Amino acid sequence: MERNNNQENFFNYLIKRYSKEKVLHVMTEVLGIKKGAAYKRLKGDTALMADEMIRIAARFGVSLDAAVENKHFLTFEYPFTEGGTVIDFLDSYTFFSKPLRNLQWESTFTYMANELPVFYYFSHHHIFTFLLAVWNHLHWDETTLMIKEQRTIDPRLEQLRNDLSNYFEAYPVTEIWNSNMLSNLYQQILFCVTIRAFEDKSFIRSLTSDISRLIKHLHELTGIGRQQSKYPKSKIYLNEFGNYQNLALYRSEKLTTTFIGFDMPHFIVSYSPAFYDFSAKWIEKIKRHSILISSEGYQFRELFFLKMNKDFEQFKDRLEKLVNVYYD
Repeated sequence: MERNNNQENFFNYLIKRYSKEKVLHVMTEVLGIKKGAAYKRLKGDTALMADEMIRIAARFGVSLDAAVENKHFLTFEYPFTEGGTVIDFLDSYTFFSKPLRNLQWESTFTYMANELPVFYYFSHHHIFTFLLAVWNHLHWDETTLMIKEQRTIDPRLEQLRNDLSNYFEAYPVTEIWNSNMLSNLYQQILFCVTIRAFEDKSFIRSLTSDISRLIKHLHELTGIGRQQSKYPKSKIYLNEFGNYQNLALYRSEKLTTTFIGFDMPHFIVSYSPAFYDFSAKWIEKIKRHSILISSEGYQFRELFFLKMNKDFEQFKDRLEKLVNVYYD
């Protein structure tokens, strides 16, 4: 009986995400059987063996615990195998971000971050170039870290950057920020100065200007201007508790998806509805103890950006002193 329940749940899950015809077609290919035999498995007249279920799940790229609604075990998908590149990393972003463009789906997207959501960096050239150099150095490139202006940009990389920026900006989201969400970026930049990772001071100046523009952009997004533009339902909260990891939650009529460490090349993904529900309930508790700083939350928003600008000025002062030591 348990096996039949698992089989029924498995096929219901696949049909919901794809279609009955798609599932039947994949079964005939993967299992090497005729459509009639595949249909009997779909109806439950023929038992689906464990190895058959694994092979079908692998073809669709779904986890068995999510498909059979197992609440006691979780399977996490990771995006890379040995030999991946930064383009593979960003390409996986586009795969997971594409549903955000389908505004016909009834879906929600929530992001809680211990730093600024990485999507905001994609539309700022020098910040993106800086992060790209760090990612390459840490994960794929064993050569000495050197951060410089890129005179030629890989067209595919530039396309991925634009796609990701557009995907994220096209969709109303809920975000939970904290007052130190740029601290990691600041510390990375300061450290790179001390190891003379920048080719010259001009890039550092451009990078600083980019951060200034980013802060101004964030201020505009959280204000009334955002609510009157293409972000009519976006909400941004401020909370100093709970933001010790990057957690993104996506729900649509097709699936639920939970991302952990989403702005790192080794982020993991779970499609488990049980894990999503647990995470979503936790996020709701966080939101109840948070302060809304978007739209009507004018007073708290201004206080938030006063601190952000003060922190930025302190960062610039430290940066200038270090640059004078290490580059003059």
